[in-house]
Amino acid sequence: MRAAVLARYNEPLAVEDVDVDRPRDGEVKLAVRSAGVCHSDLYVLEGATPVPPPLVPGHEAVAEVAEVGPGVSGLEPGDVVVTSFIWPCGRCRNCARGRENLCERFSEVRLKGVLLDGTSRLRLRRTGEALRVFLGGLWAEEAVVPASAVAKLPERLRGRPEMAMLGCAYLTAYGAVVNSASVQPGDVVVVVGTGGVGLAAVQMAKAVGAEVVAVGRNPEKLKLAREMGARAVDVRDGAVEAVKELTGGRGADVVIEAVGSDSTVDLSVELAGPGGRVVLVGLAPVGHRAPLHLAKVVRGGIAVVGSYGARPRVDLPKVISLVERGMLRPELLAGGFYKLEQINEAVEALRSGRSIRPIVVP
Repeated sequence: MRAAVLARYNEPLAVEDVDVDRPRDGEVKLAVRSAGVCHSDLYVLEGATPVPPPLVPGHEAVAEVAEVGPGVSGLEPGDVVVTSFIWPCGRCRNCARGRENLCERFSEVRLKGVLLDGTSRLRLRRTGEALRVFLGGLWAEEAVVPASAVAKLPERLRGRPEMAMLGCAYLTAYGAVVNSASVQPGDVVVVVGTGGVGLAAVQMAKAVGAEVVAVGRNPEKLKLAREMGARAVDVRDGAVEAVKELTGGRGADVVIEAVGSDSTVDLSVELAGPGGRVVLVGLAPVGHRAPLHLAKVVRGGIAVVGSYGARPRVDLPKVISLVERGMLRPELLAGGFYKLEQINEAVEALRSGRSIRPIVVP
């Protein structure tokens, strides 16, 4: 099969012939139908998320189950699934406590580029060298992932390539809005950042009945946020004052930070009202630290929490159900469809801001 391989950081990807081993215990082999291109992948390509190359990126996809490994139940060849970037082991302390998005075994391997047993299923055909993966290795024609990281798609959604986004952008939005922020109908939710995750969070917050304000700087993305029913504020026009005006001076009940920079973390705290909650989902380079306005956090009783995805086996089916019911519309975020040979064009479309979520169709 063919896959997009990163040989060295900050170099173009090359589509190479790759050999794929059969799935082992608890795994499934997938034939990829479509895969999203996410900013988290850009960090890997640049080395800011230091998964050792050579590797195959890509961590959200729609795929058909080609083969199931030993011990897998509930899946069979021919099933069409969406993949999650989180792989719960189902056995660690956090998984046992219902916090599988914080799986301890997964956290041990995710930057090593291997599966849960610590090994790889991919080899570069021309050299026989083992290839690592970034949370799936789904910029490829085939992949092997843990069965715990996939959820079946209903028949009516299977032919839609943009459903690939459900396993990252929308799963992350669900975790932030529903699990971490506990957003209630009538809450004022400000989303800082209008990329794929940010706009997915706008849709998710609207779906649960919140009043939503989107803060960003790209005019086209802010226009899309308005079309989704949010108020939109250009960050360069004085976001704090604009949000206070929109909320009668009190600030937001919930702020979801979906960028991961010092300035947007600081802005998010400033946007929160007394007793509000700031949910951080934007990823910065590994090891980066951001300052906080401690006096405002303490005196305002503001809770600052991190939110990493959501529970694939529990929450991903709920996300799929919201799409089925028309409450989430991932097609609004899909921008540009590319063949695998055009992977570097897809990456550049995301990096330049021309596309919210490029989709690769092998």
